[in-house]
Amino acid sequence: MKNTLPISAIDVDDYDAVWVAGGGGPLLTFRDDTALPALVASFYEKRKIVTLICHGSCLLLWTRLSDGRLLAEGKKWTGFTDEEEEAVNVAFSMTLNENTIQSEAAKIAGTSFLCRGANEPFAIRDGRLITGQQQYSSGITAELVLEALAED
Repeated sequence: MKNTLPISAIDVDDYDAVWVAGGGGPLLTFRDDTALPALVASFYEKRKIVTLICHGSCLLLWTRLSDGRLLAEGKKWTGFTDEEEEAVNVAFSMTLNENTIQSEAAKIAGTSFLCRGANEPFAIRDGRLITGQQQYSSGITAELVLEALAED
């Protein structure tokens, strides 16, 4: 971890893809960040593979392309669902995230947030955008990334 590059030091041209993982925190920690959504937009606009899994897909709620449109507009994607959020809330006897990815995605014109049952592996590829529903989707998400990389 101590050798992890800061976002500002990443040269998109040095990579073929970006993968953003989740965990419960991104809905809070990514919301006001500007560097990570800008990095994701840069990867996408340079025709690179963008992969977001679990709560990492919340970046699609805020990532804007250079023309001002949300990257999620017109896309099919997935991420941690309301059903999964509720299961976590019940397990911890508290509400961890007031806003959820699925409910916020429903407010984006033209986007299609798709999902399966709680904790069921599920991933979607929409061109260069690849999303996985939660941690149990890591394997099938990785397969979609490898497939996309092989096409280039």
